Amino acid sequence: MTIEILPLGGLGEVGKNMTALGFDGSYIVVDMGIRLDSIMAFEDAEIGDMSREELININGIPDDGILHGRKVKAIVLTHGHLDHIGAVGKLAHAYDAPIYGTPFTLELTKRIIREERGFKVKNELRPVMPGDKVKVDGIELEFIPVTHSILQTVLILAKRGGESILCASDFKLDEEPLLGYKTDRVRLKRLAREGLSAAMVGAIRVDEPGPTPTEAHVREMLHEVMKETSSGGGLVLATTFSSHITRLKSMVDLAFELGRTPVLVGRSLRNYCTSALDLGLVDFPQELRIHGRPNAVHNLLREVDRAREDFVLICTGHQGEPTSVLSRIADGKLPLKVREGDEVIFSASVIPNPINESNRELLETKLRAQGASIHRNVHVSGHAGKVDTAEFIQLVRPEHLIPCHGTPDKLRLMVDLGRELGYSGGHLHQLRNGISLRIGG
Repeated sequence: MTIEILPLGGLGEVGKNMTALGFDGSYIVVDMGIRLDSIMAFEDAEIGDMSREELININGIPDDGILHGRKVKAIVLTHGHLDHIGAVGKLAHAYDAPIYGTPFTLELTKRIIREERGFKVKNELRPVMPGDKVKVDGIELEFIPVTHSILQTVLILAKRGGESILCASDFKLDEEPLLGYKTDRVRLKRLAREGLSAAMVGAIRVDEPGPTPTEAHVREMLHEVMKETSSGGGLVLATTFSSHITRLKSMVDLAFELGRTPVLVGRSLRNYCTSALDLGLVDFPQELRIHGRPNAVHNLLREVDRAREDFVLICTGHQGEPTSVLSRIADGKLPLKVREGDEVIFSASVIPNPINESNRELLETKLRAQGASIHRNVHVSGHAGKVDTAEFIQLVRPEHLIPCHGTPDKLRLMVDLGRELGYSGGHLHQLRNGISLRIGG
């Protein structure tokens, strides 16, 4: 049997993840993501209103033209981050294939489909739980649970005729994730015993020594910082990734423990949190208020302004996005002003691209100028560093190792790591988007 690995995005870049896995001419597509920095470069860009061709031309979504006409049997989604599901509205309609994903991932995908203006996406959505297996046209798909910075993330194992491919772009080895699943080490070890033909392994944090600290560690960091900031008489503002439900849960719980009332403000926060609540993935206190609609946001911010010392305002804006709540507060566009003595906690690293770096630096400068104290990098990554990436590779021991999801320098570092682990040229492959690798046959 010949297996083909055809990356269409995510190699040589952060985001835009999409890979086709071929087994004797039948294909499984893994992920359909956007490249956020390419889209953010265009002010007021609304993905749902943009054409497929326009988004391809600005490098915002994968160019999947090479797949059209091939036998695509299924689309499988690893998790709900936009760099993995954000292009579903633009691309999925071209394939007569169901879309598989965990319930949280599919709930977020439904929102993307509803916002799509150019295409009618009629693909059947089929939910699977972490650990499930399904068969599609003789190809067995297994959804292996792993820890990441969003709930219900899975690795995809595709098997047919004794050949198997593992897609492992985003994961960490976290023994204290606080919510959700741990990475299934037992299953990963069994993959090695069964014989794994190839593994695509994410390189996004391979330049960091590692191992990546646990989410329990960042909760301790948050406790110290929030205890310090809450002791003053100013307002405490905090921001993190809207999709990071575990981190948001820690912020909410710690605020209550410290005698302050947490409130969540921002459209994306409302979307992610209500989805997680509806699916029973998180247990927020009943009294927690989560607002995303403009009128509700304005009314809540007026209330917060009247009793600033009583609140922790958890809002969007961790990357300094110009339309986020925190940026609009700093710009004087909302009925709440930053004052001397206020504290701002950034529980997120800056995603490394020039637009984010510039936006975040500008936001921090504005906040400081208005008297706020800034607490940066109260955060740990959702990705494995070098040490835990090496541990992962040694757990699964693929015959062929393929670095994925990373800038060119990160992919080269993964190649170096592969060599350190004993992989030689014939079994270590640095691929490019649009260029396929064939194994076997």
